[in-house]
Amino acid sequence: MKDETAFALLTVLVIASAGAGYYVGSTSRSATTSTFTTTSFMTRSGYTYTSTTTVTTTCSGYPPGGDCVTTYSYTFTISVNYTGPWKLTYQGNYVSGNNAGSGFFSKAVTLSDLNTKWLTLCATAQKLDGSYKTLTLTVTGHNETSLPYGVTSYCGGVVP
Repeated sequence: MKDETAFALLTVLVIASAGAGYYVGSTSRSATTSTFTTTSFMTRSGYTYTSTTTVTTTCSGYPPGGDCVTTYSYTFTISVNYTGPWKLTYQGNYVSGNNAGSGFFSKAVTLSDLNTKWLTLCATAQKLDGSYKTLTLTVTGHNETSLPYGVTSYCGGVVP
């Protein structure tokens, strides 16, 4: 009986800790059901126990006020505007890239995560010539440089 009780407590602790720190739910969802199965406990008498536990949790609304999980995504538009040659690098959560060109350039980049704090995109643009003309880099706001071979950066994020 002690072994069974210890196993039941261990199973509850594993299930409880698996969701710690995360919201539970999704679009218009009022309840979600999770099933957890394990076959790793053996008693001294040689019996192996399989435990299937169903945990039902309820949620209401989306964060920050609600407690249901949802995947947040946001599409940023990066643009570079410069008549001469330039290069661009950008990085966000699980996304990075680079481009080079001259003239106006625009690119959509979508970031997704369970938390809006990771929905931030940073970009750096560099002029590849000695001109004093202005290069403008835009993410959610903009930054610019008119220095020869100048570099400018901008990070834009999504407000929770």
